[in-house]
Amino acid sequence: MSKSEKIKALAIFIFVSFCTQVFAYKYTGGNGNGGGGGQTNTGNNVEQNTRAAACAPATALMDLAWNNVEALIETGGSMWQDRANSTSAYEIPKVEDANGPCSLYAGALWMGGISPDKQLKLAAITFRQNGNDFWTGPLTNDGTAEVTENVCEYYDQFFVSYRLDAQRHYQYQIATLNNTVEEEFPDGYSTPSYFQDYPAIGNTAIGQDYFLAPFYDYNQNLVYDPEYGDFPWYDFLREINCKERRRDDPIPLFGDQTFFWIFNDKGNVHSESQGQPIGMEVRAQAFAFNTTDEVNNMTFYNYVLINQGTQTLTKTYFGVWVDADLGFSGDDYVGCDVQRGLGYCYNGDADDATADGQLGYGENPPAVGVDFFEGPYQDADDIDNPLTIDFQDANDSLGIPYRGIGIGYGDGVEDNERFGMRRFVYYNNNTNPVNGEPDTPLHYYNYMNGIWKNGQKMLYGGNGVEGQSGVTAIECDYMFPDDTDPYNWGTGGESVDTWSEVSSGNAAFDRRFIQAAGPFTLEPGDYNNITLGVVWARSNSGDPFESVNLLRVADDKAQSLFDNCFELVSGPDAPDVDVVELDKEIILILANENGISNNYHEEYVEFDPSIPEQLEDGTQIDSLQRSYQFQGYLVYQLVNDQVGPNELDDVTKARLVAQSDVRDGISDIVNYVKDFETNLVTPVLRVQGADEGLQHSFRIFNDEFAQGDNRLVNHKTYYFMVIGYGFNQYQIYNTESQSGQANTFISSRKAAIGEIQTLTAIPHKVDPASGGTLLNSAYGDGVMITRHEGK
Repeated sequence: MSKSEKIKALAIFIFVSFCTQVFAYKYTGGNGNGGGGGQTNTGNNVEQNTRAAACAPATALMDLAWNNVEALIETGGSMWQDRANSTSAYEIPKVEDANGPCSLYAGALWMGGISPDKQLKLAAITFRQNGNDFWTGPLTNDGTAEVTENVCEYYDQFFVSYRLDAQRHYQYQIATLNNTVEEEFPDGYSTPSYFQDYPAIGNTAIGQDYFLAPFYDYNQNLVYDPEYGDFPWYDFLREINCKERRRDDPIPLFGDQTFFWIFNDKGNVHSESQGQPIGMEVRAQAFAFNTTDEVNNMTFYNYVLINQGTQTLTKTYFGVWVDADLGFSGDDYVGCDVQRGLGYCYNGDADDATADGQLGYGENPPAVGVDFFEGPYQDADDIDNPLTIDFQDANDSLGIPYRGIGIGYGDGVEDNERFGMRRFVYYNNNTNPVNGEPDTPLHYYNYMNGIWKNGQKMLYGGNGVEGQSGVTAIECDYMFPDDTDPYNWGTGGESVDTWSEVSSGNAAFDRRFIQAAGPFTLEPGDYNNITLGVVWARSNSGDPFESVNLLRVADDKAQSLFDNCFELVSGPDAPDVDVVELDKEIILILANENGISNNYHEEYVEFDPSIPEQLEDGTQIDSLQRSYQFQGYLVYQLVNDQVGPNELDDVTKARLVAQSDVRDGISDIVNYVKDFETNLVTPVLRVQGADEGLQHSFRIFNDEFAQGDNRLVNHKTYYFMVIGYGFNQYQIYNTESQSGQANTFISSRKAAIGEIQTLTAIPHKVDPASGGTLLNSAYGDGVMITRHEGK
């Protein structure tokens, strides 16, 4: 099948998928009693008393350490802090077998609204030092929103899944259907054991929702049974249309590695916030991707929130609370990018020193940010609210002026509008009665609404507190937006100057911030979801705000990933490589024979939805032009076995030893990198191609890291990595207009199975091997063959 035929077949498959029922079940918030199958999972059949019991605080914790980040997550709703040792636990860059500086100290969800009897219902935690508002496990869905100790105890765990396992499991089912198992799985196949423990289905006999965790029902019998093809559902079949998100869309698992867990706010009294419980069930996932770009420095979080109670809450807000200690915590600034829905923390000076037992980042410290991609649904009004730059429309809550602070606006679909970041508030680590630590339920709720502890609305300028230096009389929704609110949406249309901590002359300190969404009406049975991503960047020059500028660039990539339903546009999978060790010589032999590789038989074609359907002049771009295609291979020698795929451009760690590519007139491949501060674009040569045809074996005689004589040495260990790469140039890039294909090059981010492998080779004489057997031929011996057709 040609590449153009593959694209057409893919388009037909996607169309059929959208026109048929999707058998990956969504969160409904109801009892979901369709189907009658039983679930034998121990947790779903745990006995439950008829009345709620006192749950113990959650204790399970686990490191999300799939990429360049090591982030500690708790099942009790708290993130990024090592409470046992009172230290930060969001380490980036991740340091193997050692401790490195951290960028975040803690984070958690906040939520609150007003009941019909005018009572504040609220659940919020900070450090869990003084109490707890969240416990593990699903609630009953009959309006009582109950949970018992044994349910809490069982669900005090993470259910860890891997996208690759789900893909391989699905591939095995298709191979079984097509009688190609022996060909595609020559070493056999067994279902991953953790599939059996996955909490796909609840126990309806004790009042839980039938569907709990998203799964793919391969045999369509409404029962989760991995032995019959079912698996934790990642949307690698692209059954969700990200362009038209709707209220009833199912939420799949995301990422390469995923932590899934369930918690609630009814397991016991709210001993931290002292708020009255809501009856909220939260189905959470934390996930990450292993890539060779900025995404490798990111982690992501999705929370499905289901109101299992019976009360309608008005003036409801959902928020994300963050204590962003960037290395040493006492010298931080915070701010927000209104257009991007991004809250961030950066250093108050150019040298983040180690102090008070906290490892600093030193000179040129990084910046860290949290992008509030999507929040709760805006109240239904039977209107497709617009994405507008008309302030009156935005001010009347009919629309929003910036795409980064909400989704579903102006997309042709009524009532799918979702809040993004509608408030950004900071407070200090002190007992200040205005902008210090919250002490009462009303303090938590007010912060989510941009109101200080004393009931005053935040004001623009200075530190936002009335009567303080530099503070105006203009009320605002966003603190320290810098110049990112050109339409003055956060000030009700009032024209204002640029505002940051630097322009205000604030003293750097230990800051916390809240990003919140609302107000909205929360009905019984409603489900919403919050999705956020943590982004990180570090400049190697300039003042600390240079790292914020780079952070914005990284965040644009994170936003694009979210817009594509967290489906990465992946380069061709790295090939399988056989290593032959000879006398002072190493041979690497490449193959692409694994049927689940996206570059099987070098037929890689990857559609990129970010490429426009037509150019500005009206020229239509077809599916093949909007796709990357396989181009070639790059072979690197590594300095040691600790070098990852994201470090191949660092010549102190990796050096190119061989390259081959398709003979098609494409040789040098250039990406164009934009400097956010100067708006200048720099061409970066990614491949200097030979354009002489593909080569599948490479002879290596030299050590690229040797000093002096660089000939390979017998009995010394050498390390290599081989990646594939693809190419797309739907339009030649114009550096003046900054239009066209800026990223023509895309490389492997994984192998067919698992991560890209680090290859180990030890050259040696071959005569003693295999009982003295000699090699009777040398590399390259044989008859030259020209292929006219076939394989």
